[in-house]
Amino acid sequence: MAKLTLKLSSLVLSILIVFTGCSSTKVANNFNNLGTPDGKATHISTSNVALHLMMGKKPIAGDATLDATVADFTAAAKANGASKVRIVQSSSRAWWFLLFPFTLLVTPVTSNVAGDAIQ
Repeated sequence: MAKLTLKLSSLVLSILIVFTGCSSTKVANNFNNLGTPDGKATHISTSNVALHLMMGKKPIAGDATLDATVADFTAAAKANGASKVRIVQSSSRAWWFLLFPFTLLVTPVTSNVAGDAIQ
């Protein structure tokens, strides 16, 4: 059982390392011709993956801090013609437990910000 857990942890860590420094943004425009009280909206979800030092304290490869992810989210909102945003969900997770104790020092971190870009 321990070998399987180690193999799965290694696989997840390998996948995270491959995508380190990546930022991905997904956009949804189909609101079935409905608007919001603030105007026409586009839903945007931005995710970042990075390697940080010491359980997520300092970025070393990419930047998955919440601040950086909000900046990427608002840049995507501007690119979609928005003048306002409404963030409805955000999360940040340090994956320090994947290959303990190595990942205590070099920690994969993921973050996500989702919300509406309003025109």
